[in-house]
Parts: sequence; C-alpha cells; structure tokens
Amino acid sequence: MNKHRNKERRFSLAEIVVLILAAVVLMAAGVTHAWLKNSHVVVMRDADQAEQRISDHEDTINSLQVKIDKKLNIYQLRDDLERAESRLELVPVSSIEVIPAYQPAGSQAQADQQPTSIAQSQP
Repeated sequence: MNKHRNKERRFSLAEIVVLILAAVVLMAAGVTHAWLKNSHVVVMRDADQAEQRISDHEDTINSLQVKIDKKLNIYQLRDDLERAESRLELVPVSSIEVIPAYQPAGSQAQADQQPTSIAQSQP
C-alpha cells in the first residue's frame, strides 16, 4: 500500500491529449458564445432602430393625415374657392359616378353593365 502512495503520479500521453482537446473545445465554446452574444446585441440594436424609424414614420403619417383632413374639409374648400373666385359649380350628387380602383378579371361582366364615364351618367 505504501508502495503506491510513494510512487510519483505522472500523466500518461492519452490523458494529456484528452486535457488539451477539452481545453480547445472549451475555448472554442467560449469564443463562440461571445461571438453569438455580440451578434445578438447588434441584432437587438438594429431592431430598436427599426422600431424607432417605424414610430417616426407613424408620427409623420398621422401628421400628414391631419393636414389632409384639414385640406379636405368641405367648408374650408368652399371658403378657399370663394376667395380664389373659382368658376367651379356645385354638382348634383346623382351625377357623381363611383369607379372602383381595382377590378379583378372575374368582375369584367359587372364593369360592362355599369356606365364607364361621367359623360354617360350625366343628365
């Protein structure tokens, strides 16, 4: 028993190779983990910037919508036309024709039944 206790313990070549391989794997894992964390930070920063731009665009859209609503106010339009001494006249609602912006190919028969120009629908 004392014989084993007094014997110097040395690592074999296989144990050293395994330890070196384990160290290399752990270092690679650490570097990969740091790289992925940095990539995550970059992606999150880009996402935050995109959200900020979206928010800015939404604010701009809302502001423009308010301006459009002010410009399309019927009373404001009438006042502007009067001040400009416009020769435009009121048109009866019955002479206004609604033309859809997009007609799918299957609804061509419906489009043929409707009047196609304002001149055809005016009295």
